[in-house]
Amino acid sequence: MIDITETPNLISFAGNPVIFEACSDNYQTSLGARAYFEVVVSGIDTNVGHTFQLQFTGKTLVFQTAGITGFDGLLFGVAYPGQTFNDFAYNIYKCFIENYDIQKYFNVTLDPVGTSQRKIILQAKQRGANCSVVLSNVGVSGVGQGVNTSGTDDVYLDYFSILCLIRDTLNSPIGEDIKPADFIGSARFDISDYLLSKFASWEIPRFEFPELAGNVKVHGWDYLLKYRVSFAESIAGKVRGLQSDGWKYVLAGGLNHELLTSLNEKYLEYFSIPANKLKFLSWLPTTKYSRSGVMEKLFFLFQENPSGIHYRLVVVITFTDGSHKVVNATEQATFAAFSILEFKVGYDHLDLVNAQYGKTVQLWEVFLMDSNDDLLSERRIFYNDTRVFENEKIFFYRNSFSAYDTFRFIGKSELNLEYERLIGSTVREEKYSFFNAPSKQFSASETESCKANSGWISLEEKNCLRELLLTTEAYEQIGKELFQIVVKSAKVTPFLKDGEYLYNLEIEYDRSYQNSFFSVHTAESSANSILVPQPLTWDNIEVSFDDMEITFDQIEF
Repeated sequence: MIDITETPNLISFAGNPVIFEACSDNYQTSLGARAYFEVVVSGIDTNVGHTFQLQFTGKTLVFQTAGITGFDGLLFGVAYPGQTFNDFAYNIYKCFIENYDIQKYFNVTLDPVGTSQRKIILQAKQRGANCSVVLSNVGVSGVGQGVNTSGTDDVYLDYFSILCLIRDTLNSPIGEDIKPADFIGSARFDISDYLLSKFASWEIPRFEFPELAGNVKVHGWDYLLKYRVSFAESIAGKVRGLQSDGWKYVLAGGLNHELLTSLNEKYLEYFSIPANKLKFLSWLPTTKYSRSGVMEKLFFLFQENPSGIHYRLVVVITFTDGSHKVVNATEQATFAAFSILEFKVGYDHLDLVNAQYGKTVQLWEVFLMDSNDDLLSERRIFYNDTRVFENEKIFFYRNSFSAYDTFRFIGKSELNLEYERLIGSTVREEKYSFFNAPSKQFSASETESCKANSGWISLEEKNCLRELLLTTEAYEQIGKELFQIVVKSAKVTPFLKDGEYLYNLEIEYDRSYQNSFFSVHTAESSANSILVPQPLTWDNIEVSFDDMEITFDQIEF
């Protein structure tokens, strides 16, 4: 019968080990026995040099009477005048417990003092015929053999294995593995590779783009996969009935080694910790700068919902004059158990330009609440950054939760163009002309290699940006469009200011494509429209170099 002896957490990460262990009691046809042997001493021997032999595990040990034994392990003391068979048995027992081979394979015990004989018992530590004992060439007086039970080997079922089958909610197979059972009938399976390959088959972007109306999108198994694992005995290719585990969930991301090890040592699951249940799927600080035109998204994992709790996205807007406004950015709705929702919380998503006529937004705070006005999530604060930066770059990248984060680089940037050409020669058996030169260029491609600088950021921000360096999916937001990039290298420069270190992160990246043709692309801005100043009229006033005010109709050319 199959017994599932180890399972992962209810919610785990496909990027970390997802371990199952199953055990069966049918892997053996018979259980081996341990060897048992008795040396019976019923007399004494007073002569030096008499011997007997014990054979086991392919070895032959010759034990000999001696006057001086030391710690030889093969010499035992002769009987002296006045000693009995009980004393002589103790001499042999003492020799046995000083012998390396006997101590390695047997537990040695000495019977209590007897009236006619005394036994020394060798009990094998392991099952198997290898530890069966043979007593031979007995030349020592008073030494004989008592009960001798040979050991027997475990007999295993030929071609016995344990099969592991992983299926999704549609009963479609995700993966299947088969392993031979070990010496106790168990097999361990790490199914993370199968789960990762399932996620890898998802080719649609894991976020809404282009963005539609509304501030929320519900995701399915592209983020959180519901699965179950079943086990069966396989004997020479014949599979018996499946024993299934309960439903579990796996997230497409992963935790780093340090955090995962710490949680495992404490028998904790990341998503079972109360504080983590309130966190959005992001490691970035809860406070950041943003502006109109920047795509900001927050992803949240809802777990079980037995009480049918409702949620809504709440936005608290603070204006530069200190006043506030509270907005419900979504309708109140019941969340589906074990689902991930994408909330669009950028300046433009929330239409903050029209938050209140005549007022400028200083910051906006977003969080989730239920119908009783209890918090369901942490609070995230976005400061409205109205400054203009010449070299601003916006990066959108997949984080370790498999959700997405946005970060603005506002420092100096560079753009370098690298060209690769394929040139060859052609052989022409004809007269040269203007158009048949032997050397020819077959193709040319252009690679954009860029540098971007974060500006001065905090230690927390610097550490969180390690995700941008580790991610396998990153984009640069240019206007309303996203273009994939490949991060190649990074350099960090610290700076001490007012007793606190700030950091400057510079990355080098390539566009994840090459161009073979030239054209001019002007991205459409994603920011709110900017009011352009009215053009000068003929009645506008200018100041000349001699500080005299003149009008346009006074200018002479």
